[in-house]
Amino acid sequence: MTSDERTTSSEHDRVHLRHATQDAAPRMRKHRDKETALLIGFASMWAPYGGASDDEILVHFGLSKPQFIDRLWQKIPESSCAPEEIQRLAWAYPRRPRMNGFKPL
Repeated sequence: MTSDERTTSSEHDRVHLRHATQDAAPRMRKHRDKETALLIGFASMWAPYGGASDDEILVHFGLSKPQFIDRLWQKIPESSCAPEEIQRLAWAYPRRPRMNGFKPL
């Protein structure tokens, strides 16, 4: 391997590591309580894929997807999420409209 190839490879590794660190940052951010950290970390991890499946949510939290989304949006206001992260979560886990205390069947 030539000196130029080592430099290019090393630069590539640094860029890759920087991106991996940036991607992990939202999941490692401190939140007010453990439940908030778990909910937001899990939701953020699945957000790039359109959100977690019903089965994944049930296995990890024992909640239906609508219950999980409600709980997630209860916790977000007290979280330390950046606006960009909130936007990604809103895309993957849209809030359901409230029906004056009644839930649609």
